[in-house]
Amino acid sequence: MKNSIFISLLAVTLFVSAQVHAQEFKPFRVDAGLGYAIPFTKGFDAGLMFYLEPKYEIAPQIAVGLRWEPALFGGGINDVEGASVNLKMSSSYMLTGDYYLNNNKFRPFAGLGLGAYSMGGVSVKTGDELGNLNQSIDGSTNFAALLRAGFDVSHFRFTLSYEHVFASETFNYLALSVGFYIGGGKN
Repeated sequence: MKNSIFISLLAVTLFVSAQVHAQEFKPFRVDAGLGYAIPFTKGFDAGLMFYLEPKYEIAPQIAVGLRWEPALFGGGINDVEGASVNLKMSSSYMLTGDYYLNNNKFRPFAGLGLGAYSMGGVSVKTGDELGNLNQSIDGSTNFAALLRAGFDVSHFRFTLSYEHVFASETFNYLALSVGFYIGGGKN
């Protein structure tokens, strides 16, 4: 008897909360943005990243989404043996979650994501006396995690994120991004 009363009260509370939230914010939105990514792997310089993330607010301060984030990194070395150029292109596909600290116009948040991270690369090396050119292409897909924090204000989004790849040869990076979102504002 006590369990059924508790479950009934919980259901009514969730229903009322959802109704109040529905009057406050539009639940569906799409985020997009560009960023500056700093890899923690030697031989690569900072690169550019882009993201696209449709999401749905399941509660007043909790949003879940699907994130696609390609990034491009490059690096080069000139030494007595010749020159080498390395290019890496990554793409991650993640389920994400954000927790907003308030429902004001300025909304700080913290979030995380889990999913797949694909990496491909091209290395070109010149250098011996005969002018030979050596090149290699590699690629892999691994499990990855995303940690992020930032804030939304007036349909703009500012984020600091860290992407960690769980693999023997990792390519982790820190990214600072600026974006915007469509939808999700107050009704």
